[in-house]
Amino acid sequence: MSYQTRKIVASLILLSFMVCWIVMVGTVGPMVSAWPKWAELLFYVFAGIGWIIPFKPIFAWMNRNAPTQED
Repeated sequence: MSYQTRKIVASLILLSFMVCWIVMVGTVGPMVSAWPKWAELLFYVFAGIGWIIPFKPIFAWMNRNAPTQED
């Protein structure tokens, strides 16, 4: 697969993942309001940072054998 194609596929995967993540957090968020404050805080910290975790392997795959840039 060419580098340009990997970039497009990775972008679509990341966009789809972000939409799903936002829908999930938006759906679960109102249910969390009944939890203890410390658990609610942990949920929102994870929801705010957790979306970053899957990005690293996708970026690593996308940039594998990337052409070098010359200045």
